[in-house]
Amino acid sequence: MPRLLLRLNALLTLPFGLAALFAPAKTFASFGITLDAGGSLVARGYAASLIGLGLLVLGLRDQRDPAVVNVLLWALLCFNAAESVIQLAAGVTGTATPAVFVTAGVHSVMSVLLLLSLRRSRRARRGH
Repeated sequence: MPRLLLRLNALLTLPFGLAALFAPAKTFASFGITLDAGGSLVARGYAASLIGLGLLVLGLRDQRDPAVVNVLLWALLCFNAAESVIQLAAGVTGTATPAVFVTAGVHSVMSVLLLLSLRRSRRARRGH
């Protein structure tokens, strides 16, 4: 399951990161968010982080070292859980259009899958 989760996270982060890097105003407009020059700058910084994260997990997707896989899974869990909370809050407060609930849902599902994978790997290390 970890390999699949790494691939899925790369598939989710890279396209959005590239879109936000090259067309931040258009990318965020789909969520009802208008960016000024400062907002575009911050969005591009976020995009660069997404691209880096996507390339990292894509490059390490075949990693077998449990210590490395565990760190990757925890990092992705933190990312997806935080994104889920941030995006749900944006949807509930009306900061973003209801379309944000779709991406919040994807991040929530990824968080649950990552938790299950971490639990499974913990049990395997303990021999259960």
